[in-house]
Amino acid sequence: MTDINLPQDLVEFLQADRQLKYNPSRCEAGHIVLLPLNQLSLGEVYIDSEESILAKSDPHVGERGYYTVPAVNLVADCDGYDPKGILIWLPDLELFATWDYDHWDIRVFPDVTWIDIVSNPVKYINAQWYPDKVDNELLIPWPRYSFKKGRPWD
Repeated sequence: MTDINLPQDLVEFLQADRQLKYNPSRCEAGHIVLLPLNQLSLGEVYIDSEESILAKSDPHVGERGYYTVPAVNLVADCDGYDPKGILIWLPDLELFATWDYDHWDIRVFPDVTWIDIVSNPVKYINAQWYPDKVDNELLIPWPRYSFKKGRPWD
């Protein structure tokens, strides 16, 4: 687990086989199920600023490509959406975030602990759809992450 650098409060929560408690009817993704601790692994998510407010400052604006960001997906299942990215851990930044699978942007939650998420899960789960309801920032991938031409499936 050291390679994914999970915060201790999240590790303890998952070791106890706990799940987030909230009213799924207030949540865009409905009921989510967290992955068990032994199934968490380092993967990657992508940023493409093409249709983002970040496009003007992207040094690769106009190029077909993307930035790869190492991430740990925390969600196994949810209602009506692909669970990948709804809640993620960015180990190199030590931040919780959400990745919008359709628009390829990442919203990070600065100074948020797992205990903060547990105390009000809907606010963080809904961040992709209602970013104005939670303190967040769009992740600017350059120069930290390298730009790759094409698409991951090319």
